[in-house]
Amino acid sequence: MAAGTIPLPNRKSIQSWPSARLLELAEAHVGDRDLLEFIQVELKRRDVEVAHAAAQRVADLLSRGVAPAAAAAPADDEDEDALAQRDLRIGALKARIEALEQRVRESEMRATAAERALSMESLPARGGGLLRRVHLADTAPAWLIDAARRAFRLRFHPDRFADPLMKSRAEETFKEAEEVFRQISGGS
Repeated sequence: MAAGTIPLPNRKSIQSWPSARLLELAEAHVGDRDLLEFIQVELKRRDVEVAHAAAQRVADLLSRGVAPAAAAAPADDEDEDALAQRDLRIGALKARIEALEQRVRESEMRATAAERALSMESLPARGGGLLRRVHLADTAPAWLIDAARRAFRLRFHPDRFADPLMKSRAEETFKEAEEVFRQISGGS
């Protein structure tokens, strides 16, 4: 066995190998037509696109009898151009991914800042009536009061906040709003 070649495994055991690994085995043993034909049949038997593409590559190896070193090296300028274009596309995609990750980080920072500001918000001062304290008009119907109560519960529930300071502030506001809504519903 030459240096750098893959030892031949039991053919029964390679039937469970992934398609990419079978293709690597085929490329490592280009001179063994029997093995290449076995791998090609195994890949064609599978019902996935990757296996069919690998089977086509094995068929190319069988038809051309390409040596592994020649298969790995670019044959002409077209292959080098294709590799250069692929590298450019990969670089552009990496830059795009980095830009999108930066946007996600900025969005998360803005969301955290908004959540922090939200937790610091409190109910209006005690003057002006109970409905005004929960941002409702004095003529608000019962359904709107119920909707506002649900909104306050969602917005200021302490379990929404991970930061202990924000959580304690939200808890105070939540309790205060619940007390106001209890008085509104008890008084009407």
